[in-house]
Amino acid sequence: MIDTVPRPDANLPELLAARARHASDARLALDAVVGFLFLVAALLWHGPGWHLAASVAGCFFAFGLWGISDRELGERAPGASMATLRLLRVTRVVAAVLGAVAVVVVLFSALGIAFGRMIS
Repeated sequence: MIDTVPRPDANLPELLAARARHASDARLALDAVVGFLFLVAALLWHGPGWHLAASVAGCFFAFGLWGISDRELGERAPGASMATLRLLRVTRVVAAVLGAVAVVVVLFSALGIAFGRMIS
């Protein structure tokens, strides 16, 4: 386990990274699996607010995936092959981008639900 403590003035990505690094393997796996299952269910559902549900599930999936790949990268770094390290780094970047997109969609979806349909 990577033991890091965020600075007192840490920004959101640093806080999320510290939280993922302190979470157990089971918690990260649960976040990734449940987030993925709810993401697929919300994409198939297409009911009211499905985009909000899908983006929240995407946040959990990305958090779990990023945490798992970051932990594996830290644990396997000394003796792993270059291909494995590259795959873990790419997975970590993809998870971070997915999480960022999911957060933006959560914010815009919540605003859309709060404002409702606006006809000009």
